[in-house]
Amino acid sequence: MQGLSFEKFRRWSVLSLLNLVLVSVLGLLLRYKIAFPLKAINYNFLLEAHSHFAFSGWLSTAIFTALVYILSQSGYPVGKIYSILFLLAQTASFGMLLSFAFEGYGLLSIFFSLLFIVFSWWFAIRYWNDSNKSDLPSAIKRWAKAALLFFVLSGTGIFLLVYIKSHRLSAPDLYYSAMYLFLHFQYNGWFSFGALALFFYTTHRYKLPGERNKGRMFFLLMVTACIPAYCLSMLWMNPPEWVFVIAAVAAILQLWALIVFVQLVTRSIAHWSVSMPLQTRLFWGLSFIAFIIKLILQALSVIPALGRLAFGFRPVIIAYLHLVLLGFISFFLIGFFIKERLFYQGSGLWKNGIAIFITGVLLNEVLLVIQASPAINDSIGSIAPVLLFTAATIIFGGVALMFIAQLLLKKNAESEIPAPK
Repeated sequence: MQGLSFEKFRRWSVLSLLNLVLVSVLGLLLRYKIAFPLKAINYNFLLEAHSHFAFSGWLSTAIFTALVYILSQSGYPVGKIYSILFLLAQTASFGMLLSFAFEGYGLLSIFFSLLFIVFSWWFAIRYWNDSNKSDLPSAIKRWAKAALLFFVLSGTGIFLLVYIKSHRLSAPDLYYSAMYLFLHFQYNGWFSFGALALFFYTTHRYKLPGERNKGRMFFLLMVTACIPAYCLSMLWMNPPEWVFVIAAVAAILQLWALIVFVQLVTRSIAHWSVSMPLQTRLFWGLSFIAFIIKLILQALSVIPALGRLAFGFRPVIIAYLHLVLLGFISFFLIGFFIKERLFYQGSGLWKNGIAIFITGVLLNEVLLVIQASPAINDSIGSIAPVLLFTAATIIFGGVALMFIAQLLLKKNAESEIPAPK
């Protein structure tokens, strides 16, 4: 059986970048709505469309593409079933984008949300079985399977949210418990473990010193901490004492994992980073910094006062989500696509787009942190929405230039192919 072509993976990668452009457009409209009057748009509807499409259209699409790609690179002939799954998942993602934008939680948006969960579970089962038959190293299989397991687990949060919304239940604690169940196992599970599977796929090629022992310990600590770390999201609701104990244990395990990860990277970086593209080193450097901050902030949320601030104050939540989803996961995925040449490279427009995009993400994070700090925010509170709109504009401009550069580079690459005689 013949597997999918390299050009197929390139098309999927560029399409995932287009989806990131759409996510940035929605983010731009949300920031405009806050800074300036825009009565034609329902903010809550647009917010739901933005968050759901960011998770399904951009991040899940990119990780799907990368995981299937490394499976194909192991010599396993990935079948057309993955093309079908990709198409179905995109249909559900765009269905969520449009239905949430125009009706919020309604019959159509619920239908497409559940449809995406069904397709994602189908993908998880298929990839799990195919990876068992492949020659992927066992360490990479462990990370990928953990990511798939948490992907499936996060879907239970969606089912709970759909039940709460469809039955119009007035139960805030139940609603937020379901929402954080979905969010936690998406960004701390599916996204994080998926990215780390790709990272260890890369490092395995360089046969890093100590990789096997340190890598195994890092995995065991991370996977052991992931499920109990859900309790960290519950601390702001003043839960029973045993929940605090579980959360504290999870935080300690994650800090231990962080120490092991830093040791692994710092001891081995000279063996592999020099042979990587400069753009990958830039994206991954920023991604690892965001990852380190992420784990430290999670551990600090065990402190009751900080936990209530982190999960009870909206600007803090938004700042943290953007740190993880843009700073850690998005930067890592773009760096991976560049390294594997799944993105066309070489033009000034592409490099300018990258520089603008990174600038916008960093500016956005700084402004969100300022907004989350009352002592600092008081001095710029009146112009904070305009500044955040400016950052969103920069992010959109950078991603749009990157996508346009991909189209132009693809066209140039195709024009250089000699015509058959």
